[in-house]
Amino acid sequence: MNQQEVQVDISKADDITCEVQDCGSTYFQPVMAMKRLSPLVSPTGQEAIVPIQVYACIKCDAVPKKFQEEVDDLS
Repeated sequence: MNQQEVQVDISKADDITCEVQDCGSTYFQPVMAMKRLSPLVSPTGQEAIVPIQVYACIKCDAVPKKFQEEVDDLS
């Protein structure tokens, strides 16, 4: 089976900017959201802490709503 390489011009992609008023930064850093898993639903039967990587603005530390929603959807 031959795989075709798809070439993407990243310069044509839209920037994601911080949503906080007067911030507008386009730079983000990885941070961790933490979820607690109840023993009732944990595969081990014990409470578990599950880290989930999201991205926060390097200028104001805000996490964009889009990323917060993705973490919330895991609940």
